[in-house]
Amino acid sequence: MRKLTTALAIFALLIGAGCKDKPAKESKKPVKTAVHQKKVEKDTVKEEVKTPEVKEVIPEPPKPDDKYFLIAGSFEKQQNAELFKAKLVADGFNAQVIERPGGPNGEFYKVSYKSFYDRSEAYAELRSARNNEGRDDVWLLVKK
Repeated sequence: MRKLTTALAIFALLIGAGCKDKPAKESKKPVKTAVHQKKVEKDTVKEEVKTPEVKEVIPEPPKPDDKYFLIAGSFEKQQNAELFKAKLVADGFNAQVIERPGGPNGEFYKVSYKSFYDRSEAYAELRSARNNEGRDDVWLLVKK
């Protein structure tokens, strides 16, 4: 009997050991395995971006309208005034035709070649023009 018990124990051990190697038919479930992915970083060339310097622009206060005008010529016909103005502009002056309907000499088109806001600056330029440039015919128009 002892031999039978020993034989059964050996047999049980063999069956138990054999079952571990060959699993019994079970439902086939997918086996999950851990996948480790390495994050691959691309070699990027970092370009240094230069931002332009921003200069603070302070707007100039509006210039008041000029009140004093050095007149180089006065014409009855507007066409003649425009031709004279074009000649002065070609010579480098900031010429303009001034029209003042009504008042004394309102029927004339005056051609100015310089204008000023400051009274003393306008009179100083008038004296300079008459003395240095030899232009006795230059006169000063004052807008009111």
